[in-house]
Amino acid sequence: MLHGDEWLEHAVLHVSAEGMIDRVETGSPKSADSRIGGIVVPGMPNIHSHCFQRLIAGTTGPSGHHTDSFWSWRKAMYRCANTISPEQYAVVASWVFVEMLKAGYTSCAEFHYLHHQADGSAYSRPSEMSEQLFEAASLSGIAMTLLPVLYCSADFGATAVNDAQKRFAHSPRQYLQLLDMCQAVTSGQPMLETGVAFHSLRAVPEQAMTEVLQSLQDQQCPIHIHIAEQPAEIEGAIAHLGARPLEWLIEHYPVDQRWCLVHATHLSEHELQAAAATQAVAGLCPTTEADLGDGVFKTLDWLQANGQFAIGSDSNVRISVAEELRLLEYNERLASGRRNVLTTADTTCGRFLYQHAAKAGGTAIGQPVGRLQAGYRADLVVLDGNHQLLCGRTPDAALDSWIFAGDRSMINSVWVAGRAVVEQGVHAKQDALGSAFCRLVRDFQSL
Repeated sequence: MLHGDEWLEHAVLHVSAEGMIDRVETGSPKSADSRIGGIVVPGMPNIHSHCFQRLIAGTTGPSGHHTDSFWSWRKAMYRCANTISPEQYAVVASWVFVEMLKAGYTSCAEFHYLHHQADGSAYSRPSEMSEQLFEAASLSGIAMTLLPVLYCSADFGATAVNDAQKRFAHSPRQYLQLLDMCQAVTSGQPMLETGVAFHSLRAVPEQAMTEVLQSLQDQQCPIHIHIAEQPAEIEGAIAHLGARPLEWLIEHYPVDQRWCLVHATHLSEHELQAAAATQAVAGLCPTTEADLGDGVFKTLDWLQANGQFAIGSDSNVRISVAEELRLLEYNERLASGRRNVLTTADTTCGRFLYQHAAKAGGTAIGQPVGRLQAGYRADLVVLDGNHQLLCGRTPDAALDSWIFAGDRSMINSVWVAGRAVVEQGVHAKQDALGSAFCRLVRDFQSL
């Protein structure tokens, strides 16, 4: 078991009734309630997801053109976003959470902006769509930090959203009311948390952001924002704010370890150094960023500036812990012409990537996860030591094999709060939830 920075053999976890690790020791497991055989690592937090976008995964490119970009992809996403009902939302979220668990994600920060009906009118319960996500998380067994998103305007300088964005829009007052509703649900629920999300600087004017931040009851909750994702965003910020996006954010707000800077792809050297110094977490989503042609984050430079990063599945075009980490390293290899770039002198590349993302991920989602030690939740991923590529390999070699040569077939079991939710690669509810998702995909074929 990976305990802190060392591998323990015959580790015994003492877990409370609430699923928290009370202590870790080595010795005979004979008296343990459950025995786990294999290479055990902390469960990975998924720091950025839009569950509903799984419905369009793989469908936005076949008839495309070389001029396609994030902005043309967004049109397809809007069509999906403005069609899905609360009941359908629950179906897709439940299945996506199962896929995440089978891939090694044990917790998820859901960046949630489908708040209203398609015409912008509120549901009778303004938290209707949020409640569907809470139910889906509970049904699947994943832990979740819900991040209701504030979305006020269509772009820099705009005073309102456009027609395709009406479902997303809130005033600051309405948004704070929604936060209160969500926090009432998560209060006393250790597997559920609520944080704050600002869609982007182009969608949230300064006055609105300030009002929300000053009104927060929980001043320690996670705060997430899309930032510096697209060159057009950089140009818009310079034109309307007189500064680059992250530069402006740091100058105007006390950015610190509570913040997750999602994507942060297009940073100047000054922005990178200043952002890393805040101890904010860079929320990186390499498979989505590659799929959309967004650009490549400067991971090595960020680490050399003592920055922290974590990973997310974002659009859920792929749901794979190994793939996200692999692509981070491969981007650096392609740029530098070297191998094993993201590592340290005393760790393998795979272990460095995994440990760093897991630890920082726990910080980003505001939950005690990402480490297997006392005071953290017993969220575990168990690699199958009998897999053909893992047989007889040391723990470090097995972990590296999963990250660089494997997929979810190498995962034997997954545990959340000390309870097995995936056993021998199978989630107990995958057949029923998978079938419901299949029916929904068929319904959406005409989009």
